[in-house]
Amino acid sequence: MFATIRKELLLLMRDPGGLLLLLIMPAALIIVMALVQDAPYRDYQEMKFEILVANNDKGTVGKKIIEGLRKNKSFIVLDNLDGKMVSEHQLRNHLLEGSYQMGIVIPPNATVSLVNTSNKVANQMATSIGVSGVLPVNASEDSSTIELLFDPVVKPSFRSSLNFALNQYITQVKIEILLDRMSKMNGGDGADIGIDALNVLAVNERSLNKEAQISESMNSVQHNVPAWAIFGMFLIVVPISGNMIRERDEGSAVRIQLIPNANKRVGLGKIVFYIMVCMLQFFVMLLVGIFILPFFDLPRLSLGPHPEALLPVAFAIAFAAVNYGYFIGSIFKTANQAMPFGAISVVLFSAVGGVWVPVEILPDMMKKVALTSPLHWSLEGVNEVILRGKGIMGVWKPVVVLLASGGLLSILPVFFGKK
Repeated sequence: MFATIRKELLLLMRDPGGLLLLLIMPAALIIVMALVQDAPYRDYQEMKFEILVANNDKGTVGKKIIEGLRKNKSFIVLDNLDGKMVSEHQLRNHLLEGSYQMGIVIPPNATVSLVNTSNKVANQMATSIGVSGVLPVNASEDSSTIELLFDPVVKPSFRSSLNFALNQYITQVKIEILLDRMSKMNGGDGADIGIDALNVLAVNERSLNKEAQISESMNSVQHNVPAWAIFGMFLIVVPISGNMIRERDEGSAVRIQLIPNANKRVGLGKIVFYIMVCMLQFFVMLLVGIFILPFFDLPRLSLGPHPEALLPVAFAIAFAAVNYGYFIGSIFKTANQAMPFGAISVVLFSAVGGVWVPVEILPDMMKKVALTSPLHWSLEGVNEVILRGKGIMGVWKPVVVLLASGGLLSILPVFFGKK
C-alpha cells in the first residue's frame, strides 16, 4: 500500500499538467468566478441605480418623495439634466434610447389629491369620535397615479426593488399628510405631530445562531470558494481513471493481480493517496479565499465559528470524489471513454448540485434531481459550517451521505473486476 502511494506521488510529480489541473486551475477558477459573480451577490444597498424623475407636482408630495429616494443609498435621483428640470417627454426619450433604465413621473395634482383624500379621512375619523371640526373637500380631486417607467432590458428584480422602495416612501408621505391634517383639525399648526412619533416597532436583523461570534451571509466569495474547490476535487476523476487505464494497457495491472491479495492493497493505496491530494487541494483553495481574494477587492472568506468541522467534511468529499474516479477507471476500457465521461459528468453534477446556481431557484423536479448529486451534499456540508455556524455534530447528514456513496462506488469496481 505504501509502495502504491509512493508510485502515485511520482506519477503526479512527473505530470505537471495534472498538478496544474488539480491546484492552479481551480484557484484561477475561484478568482474569476468570484469576480464575475460579485455584483449579483451584493446586496441592493451596495448597488447604485440611476433614476430619472419628472416632478410635475408643484406641492410638497413630489419633493418629499424625491427626498426619501435620495436618502436611500441604492438610488441616484436625477430630477434635472443640464440645469433644467426633467420633463416627461425627455424622460421617456432617455429610457427608449437606453441611456437611463428607470424613471418616475409624478403627476401635477399629486399634492392636491393626497391632501384632499386626507381631509376626507380626517373628517370621517372626526365624525366617528364626535369632533366638530371639518376640513374642506373637493369631490373632483379624488386620486392620482405616479408612473414607473423602465427600459425594457431592466431585470424584474430591479423593477421590484424600485417599486417596493417607492411604495414605502409614498406610504410614509401619506401618513405624514394625514397626521398634518388631523393636527390642523384640532387647532394645531401641523408641526407638532410627525411620522417619527409612530416609530414604535423597529426592525433589526439578527443571526440565527445566538452563540456564534461570526455571522456571515452569502456573497460571491462565501459561495464560489467552496463550490469551485469541490468542483476541482471531483475533477480528480481525470487523473485517477487515466492512470488506471494506462496501467491496464501497459500490463502492470495484470502483474499486480497475479500477486495474492495485492490488488486490494494497491487499490487502497491509490484511494488513500488521492484522498490526501483532494484534502490538500481543498484547504489550499480555502487559503486562496482567505489571503488572495482580498487583493481583488473581494470579501475575505470566513470559515465560521467552528472551522474544525471542515476536516470531516473535507474527508467525506474527498472519499466520494476519489471513489468516483476509481469507479470510472474500472468500468471504462479506454482513456478516450473514461476521461471525457468523467469530466462531463462532474460538470453535470455541479450544474444540478448548486455550484453554478442556487438549488433554491431550480424547478421542483430539478430540486429532487439535485439530491442525487454528490456535489450538492458536498456544498451543503461546507455551508453548514461556514454559513450556518454548525459544528461537527451539525454536519453528520451530508458526511454520512458522502461516505455511503463513496463506499458504494468502492464496492462496485470489485464486481466489475471479477467480471
